[in-house]
Amino acid sequence: MDCVGGCLRFAAWYLVFGTAHELGHVLAGLAVGCWPTASWSNLVELLLFRRVHVKTSQAWQEAVVGHAGWLTSLLIAVAACATSHDYALLSTALITAAEACVSDVCQAYDRHVEFGGHWFRCGNFGLVLLNSAWAAAPEPMKDILEKMAEVTMVRGAQSGGVLSYVIARKSGSVRDGSSDLAGLRARVVNQKRTCLSELLRRKLDRAEWWAWLCRRKFFGAGRVYVGHTRFATSSQSTLDGAHPHQWSPSQRYDIYTGFAENKLCMAGKKNVEIFVTHNGDFDFFEFAGQMQELGKVQAWLERATWQPRPSEVDSAAIAGVMELLRVQGCFALSARYGFLFGPRWNDFDFKVPSRKFFEQVGAVMDAVLQRYLKQGLQLDQLKMQRGNLYADCRTSLEGSGLRLPLRGRDMEQMVRCAVDAFFDNDLLQATRLFMAWARGSFGLCITCSLDAHRQMILATGGQSMSVAFYPRSGVVLYASEQAAVKAAVGVRAPAAVPTSDPASADLEAPVARERWAQSRVRSLLNDGPAVRLDLDDLGGEICLLDWGHGLPSATVSETFPPQPVMNHSMTVTLVQDCFSQKSLPCRLVPIEDNPLVQPLPMSQQDPVGADIHDIPEAVANIQAHFWAEGRPTRATARALSEVLQNRLQSKQAGELAAGSVDLLVTGCEVSLWAGEQFAADLRTCFPKLVVKSASANKILGLLGQQFPMPQTGHEIGEGWDLQDSIVLIVSHSGGTFAPLALSNLLQSVTPNIFAVTSEWDTQIGKQLRQLHVPSGRVFSTETGPRPAEPCSLSVAATHQMLTQILIYIASKIVSNRKLSIAAGSRIKSMDLAELEKNNRLNIQALKSIAGGPEHKIARELRSLGRHWAQHVLEVPRAWMLAALYIFITVVYGSAPVTSCAEAGVRGTKLEKEMIYLAKLLDATIYVFLPQIMILLIRLLQQRPLLHRMTTRTVVIGDIPWVAQSAESFLSKLMACTYSATGLTVFSANPADHLVHRMTHRVVRGTLLACGRPDGRLTALSSAEQSVCMAVNQASSIQSLGATCESVTIGHNPHRLPLTADAVFLKDARPPYLCEHLLSRHSTKPEGSSAVSILGAFQNLASEDDQEMADVQHRLDHRRERMIQQAMDKQSQVEVEEKVQAVVDCLEVDEDGFVKFEDCWKGVQLLRQDVCKKSIRTIFQRLESGYAYLQLASIQHAVAADL
Repeated sequence: MDCVGGCLRFAAWYLVFGTAHELGHVLAGLAVGCWPTASWSNLVELLLFRRVHVKTSQAWQEAVVGHAGWLTSLLIAVAACATSHDYALLSTALITAAEACVSDVCQAYDRHVEFGGHWFRCGNFGLVLLNSAWAAAPEPMKDILEKMAEVTMVRGAQSGGVLSYVIARKSGSVRDGSSDLAGLRARVVNQKRTCLSELLRRKLDRAEWWAWLCRRKFFGAGRVYVGHTRFATSSQSTLDGAHPHQWSPSQRYDIYTGFAENKLCMAGKKNVEIFVTHNGDFDFFEFAGQMQELGKVQAWLERATWQPRPSEVDSAAIAGVMELLRVQGCFALSARYGFLFGPRWNDFDFKVPSRKFFEQVGAVMDAVLQRYLKQGLQLDQLKMQRGNLYADCRTSLEGSGLRLPLRGRDMEQMVRCAVDAFFDNDLLQATRLFMAWARGSFGLCITCSLDAHRQMILATGGQSMSVAFYPRSGVVLYASEQAAVKAAVGVRAPAAVPTSDPASADLEAPVARERWAQSRVRSLLNDGPAVRLDLDDLGGEICLLDWGHGLPSATVSETFPPQPVMNHSMTVTLVQDCFSQKSLPCRLVPIEDNPLVQPLPMSQQDPVGADIHDIPEAVANIQAHFWAEGRPTRATARALSEVLQNRLQSKQAGELAAGSVDLLVTGCEVSLWAGEQFAADLRTCFPKLVVKSASANKILGLLGQQFPMPQTGHEIGEGWDLQDSIVLIVSHSGGTFAPLALSNLLQSVTPNIFAVTSEWDTQIGKQLRQLHVPSGRVFSTETGPRPAEPCSLSVAATHQMLTQILIYIASKIVSNRKLSIAAGSRIKSMDLAELEKNNRLNIQALKSIAGGPEHKIARELRSLGRHWAQHVLEVPRAWMLAALYIFITVVYGSAPVTSCAEAGVRGTKLEKEMIYLAKLLDATIYVFLPQIMILLIRLLQQRPLLHRMTTRTVVIGDIPWVAQSAESFLSKLMACTYSATGLTVFSANPADHLVHRMTHRVVRGTLLACGRPDGRLTALSSAEQSVCMAVNQASSIQSLGATCESVTIGHNPHRLPLTADAVFLKDARPPYLCEHLLSRHSTKPEGSSAVSILGAFQNLASEDDQEMADVQHRLDHRRERMIQQAMDKQSQVEVEEKVQAVVDCLEVDEDGFVKFEDCWKGVQLLRQDVCKKSIRTIFQRLESGYAYLQLASIQHAVAADL
């Protein structure tokens, strides 16, 4: 009864502590605003199965809920040890605490918390709100902003920031520009395992809350949010290096306003701040006719602005230069500008006067301007009086008593430059000057506190930038990534969109009204779905977005007219000095209601798992769409085939050099590896085609630099003839820097540029559309942007598209005999038909691998993955268990062995010695506690005990592109793990160098995964034998009786004796002839080793050789007999011809008889060796002594004798 009671108490306490553990999750979720799933099944799981579902939406919520459970159980265990001596209570409390640490911290079981994952990218992003209703409901707007931050980060996000503007207290109206704006900047430095987009949003919320507490006002329509996520290149990722950047803190100057309204007025002192977000590099700045490096520019800026540099990053220097250039409406700043840029300086080595001096100069010039304004002159009239202003300002300065540092012509140039800058150097003109004088690559967003109520600048030069207009929603988005501006697709504004027309406003300046009327043209940007404008990153372009009244800029002219957009609530002014562009409506790309533009994918809890799950469907769609008539991919394939056929015909005609490159395949990382395999396959099929493959970075370094980078050790060189060659750029994102740059660079060499991307609407696609060719140039896998950094679906989809291209090109060449000969074709139509059939059947194989639990192979692969995961997780589990053991024993006050010894040997003679030995044993347990826990875990999980207790190494063996892609996938998948669960990943080709490169790394516990070719096919039997030998060699290296844990994956269902496991893939194809031959000769290919199959094929080859020898002997005998028959027939013909010649020479009488003498003479003419007696014998035999014979008888007789 006591035993039964103890078991019941144990079960009851186990249920109670399990329920308390799950209630810890629930209470933590409620504390952070996350509710558990309201269902009876969830309640039953909570009470009986130690599982509860709590839905969280953010990573920090998931972390709080996840860690609350094990902390609750641990506290309960500590309390139980301290207050109770009940064995059932203590044991269940300790067991529950141990299970909680393993399940919640180490994730030994399935996660019991459902949370939503987030993904993010890097670059410029931001938005402009033209509908004031967004200000009343800011959460949807911030959702868009957060989504843009997620999409924009493509290569990491160590830091980021968001900028907005608020209205200072006691300032005027935003509408007329008299308000005083101040920048509200929120910057964060991201950690390794935090979500940057979430950090930015929280920091922005806090910044706006503090601004509200400080009684700063937010304006509705026209509010801007300028964002940036940084991947550090020139310095470490620190807060001062995070964007947006400003060089000088907020400063107050006397400011004139009214330039847009053609009416100047003094607005008093206002805050002056300039903020810049920048993608790219700022390398040099042209000053005094020379290129000045960044370090000198930064030192010069410190003297010119009287401010120390806020950061060492180059982008902060851009903000400093813009601070010197944007001086419109401020005489003090204009005077400084005139001093710096007016005279002819030799370099930066000159002394800059103080701020007080320039303010005094500005005051003198201001007094001159006031005299003109008192005459009632308007702005356009003042511009006509520029000459008089120059002279009056110079005269006033010379008579002011100031100690002027310049004299003569330099003074004149300073004054002239300062006056011009006061009227002209607005944000647009300042940006134009910077882009003209700066060298580097730029993707810029520039705002100024004096203009932020109505305008912002976007500029590109070597970096991409896109602007999206949403007339229905009243919002404008911009970003470095094209996909980011689709964040507002499907989002509707909280209220109606403004439809006011600035041209109908009460403008006091007739000239301004007239110019505005001239700029009003019909534009697709004023109604309909959202559209995107891609700025010209190749030639460089500046885009001024203005949502105020009047002229957007003082430098607007007929060359750069403002164009109304967004229901005429905004104008767009595009300035491009290098290249001519199409009209604005022709450059627009619809991003709503456009079947070729895919929306952004939904955020996934497990983006990697979602990608793997989508592989079969994506591959099937690629196959179906590729062959469907009317699809863009089919048209692109036809265009590629036609270009290649024309090139082959030109080579055949001798119009092109034989060694010129026919096809160049390029890309980066996994895209390049798949492209290299495609190029190798194409060369194998058509040896006479000159097909090259090279990294886009190498080509760019060789052909895209003023001083080419030497490509030492690589095949690529300047000797490649790429004139009119076909270039295939493989880039899943369509926006990677090197492939994108090549799509621009190679247009000067060849118009035949094609690309394989994830969707039609990419940055590379935009560049290829500039080729103005009638047919398409983009192969789209239509998988869209994928947030998972480990590439799975993108690799499979790219490889499938390249397979389709290979089949199509090969079919066109093989079907034309002349082209087939010119390309040296080694394949036939039957081979292509076989390849296409296997290509279609491959979808079923993919479903069995990437499918759900209903597929056996998928279950086996996941089971093997979970088994290897135990190897990785054993170290932190052992640490947790060791920590729990130490915690309990220290709190309890005694170690287990010592306690048992004290209880067992109490009162005995050797009590002291035994207790000493017990303490020694406990000390040994403490010293080796982690190792002991690892051994216990391995023993319970039935895993090898003698593997090394350290970070695991995974070696992947397969053909090059598969091994490299798998290595990249696994290493990126484990990139954010803790050190205790880290992995070292290598890859090698088992048929080539795996033994040489990796066998010295084989230690106890190394994890080796190898793909096995299907050796049941004669073409792959030797390859499988090589792979199996490499795996056996690696698996035979032992220490302490243990070796690496090797696994093979392949179709041949034979497990190698030295491997730990094997996964056998199901055949989706029909058997080939070689497999039928093996079956016919009583050899079982199923389950046979590679050696036995290879031997069977060799036996078949020997038998075939013997059969061929027999057949050859029979053929030789028959050939000899036929030759003999032909020779006999020829001899008979010759005899008949000779007899006929004899007969023709005989004299025949009237009755047809011939005399013996005449016959004898005829025979002698034919043959001299025939005696007369023989002829007489013939006569006597035929006619019984007659001296006369008929002619026919003579003919037969002579023939028989001959």
